[in-house]
Amino acid sequence: MKIIERTIILSCATIFLFIVFKAVYNGVQSNRSLIKPQSSNYYQIIDKDFNKTVEVPFTSINSYRGNADYIYMSVDQKSPSLDNKIVQYNRKTQKCTTIFNSKFKLPSVQGVELNDTWLLWVDTDEHGGYLNPYFMNLKTQEIQPLTKENEENVINDFPILIGDFAAWIKMNRKDEKAEVMLKNLKTDKTISIFNLNSFTFRNMSLSAKDGKILFTDEKNHFGYIYLYDVKTKEIKEFKSSYEFIGWARLLNDQQWVYLTFDEPSTGDDKLIFYDASTNHMQEVVSDIVSVSELNTDFNNQVFLYFNDNGYYKKFKIKDHLLVEDGLLELHYRFSAENGVYIYDQELPNEKYKLIIQSKLPN
Repeated sequence: MKIIERTIILSCATIFLFIVFKAVYNGVQSNRSLIKPQSSNYYQIIDKDFNKTVEVPFTSINSYRGNADYIYMSVDQKSPSLDNKIVQYNRKTQKCTTIFNSKFKLPSVQGVELNDTWLLWVDTDEHGGYLNPYFMNLKTQEIQPLTKENEENVINDFPILIGDFAAWIKMNRKDEKAEVMLKNLKTDKTISIFNLNSFTFRNMSLSAKDGKILFTDEKNHFGYIYLYDVKTKEIKEFKSSYEFIGWARLLNDQQWVYLTFDEPSTGDDKLIFYDASTNHMQEVVSDIVSVSELNTDFNNQVFLYFNDNGYYKKFKIKDHLLVEDGLLELHYRFSAENGVYIYDQELPNEKYKLIIQSKLPN
């Protein structure tokens, strides 16, 4: 399968690390970030719920999450490189407040994650030499590093939030061993919950919903899906019929989707839906040649941007099956968390726009 619009960094002999330069949930970013827009191309924020349009002094907004009151964004404001700040946008007052400034000379701040209590992001440079994740308590505004900063020979990949916990994959550059980590943000206690057999672009991302963490692995020529319960600490294993799988996304605590990959053979790849309550696997799309993004939202919907079609194909759950539900003509970067959709719009000869709304366009 061809993976488009991503920058790949070779971190060791067999391990590939994506350092994304324009983030979505997870983290797809376009190489347009490397071409610095002029100040005349400042972004407009269009909040359709509040019927407000404001111009903000940022030449890029590449990673974002929001809720009913605020939008948190990585932005480029007079940066010598890529995004250099984390900014809070108040939806009621239309005011922006800087929360964090990158500690790197050539910055690339990204990986924003948000829930009711916590904010996460990653500070790195444009080369991805170090990934330093930080978290902030939304109530106290206190910012702390999630892991040791600038840690030698260790990659702490992009974290996700699940309640009062953050989860991420940690990889040791020396022995190329990776493990899934979990940190209690209240107590500061960090544990390893799983040792991965493989660590590739396929299984680098984690997904979390309803108190569960989903991730994939490969062993003995088969792909495996793992579902970890944060409360009970129980982990369940599900064997896939395919060897090369990844990009798993939870819809809820019993249903998820993932992609198959054609390495090392040739041919089209598939979008797979799995329902753990019925132990049923469904091939939803079987003609995938390239993928830009796979997203889920807070309404049990799935969005797949593939084959350079120029749109998302939408899916919804019906009678324990995943069925097509129309098209979504958006640029493939968008956020669907906490009851808010956020997406960017880049039209020729127009200002870049960041659009916020509680319902998707028809």
